[in-house]
Amino acid sequence: MKPENVLFNKDGYILLADFGLATKVDEKKKLAWSFCGTPEYLAPEMLTGEGHDHTVDWWTLGILLYEMLVGIPPFFDRNRNQMYRSIRNANVTYPIKERHNIEVLPVAQDFINKLLIKKKDVRLGRNGLKEILGHPFFAGLDIDALMKKSIVPLYNPEIKDCEYFDQKLVQLDDDQITFTEITGDKKRLIDKN
Repeated sequence: MKPENVLFNKDGYILLADFGLATKVDEKKKLAWSFCGTPEYLAPEMLTGEGHDHTVDWWTLGILLYEMLVGIPPFFDRNRNQMYRSIRNANVTYPIKERHNIEVLPVAQDFINKLLIKKKDVRLGRNGLKEILGHPFFAGLDIDALMKKSIVPLYNPEIKDCEYFDQKLVQLDDDQITFTEITGDKKRLIDKN
C-alpha cells in the first residue's frame, strides 16, 4: 500500500488498488519470506529476512498515513542503505509545527507509532482489524455508516477525463461490477487476522 494505490471512486469513497505483489504464505509457520515492494514502505522484518505476516500491511498503513500527513515517508533517505538502517533502527520523528508549518496531532502520532513498532509481534494490528479500529484515532467514526457508505465524503471528485482507462470499465455502474465474496476457511483466516 502506497499513495499511488489509493484511488477515489466517483462517490468520493476510496478504493485500494494494485495488489500485484501478493505472495504465498508458509502454512505451518504462517509467514512469508518474499522481498518485494516499494523501499520506503518495507517493514523491518522484510529487511532482516525473519519472515513477515499480516502485520506487514499494518506497517505500510502507518507509513502511508505518515506520508499523507507530513508529505514524505518517515524513514526516507536518498541513500537506500541508510533508509533501510533507519527502517530497522530509527524512531519515528515528527515535524516541528512552528518550523515546518505541519502539525500531526498526538492521537495520530500515537496511532502511527503503534503501527510502526519494529517488532511485528507487538505491533498494533497483530490481533486483527478490531484492534486497529479500537484505537482512539477512530473515535467518533461510525464504522457501520462508513461500510454502508452513508457518510457524506468531504471530497467528491468530478471525474472528467477517463480517456486513458478502458472505456468498457469506465462506463460500468457499481451494480455491474462483480466482487468476489470470500467465504469458508479463507474468510475465517481473514477474520482471525
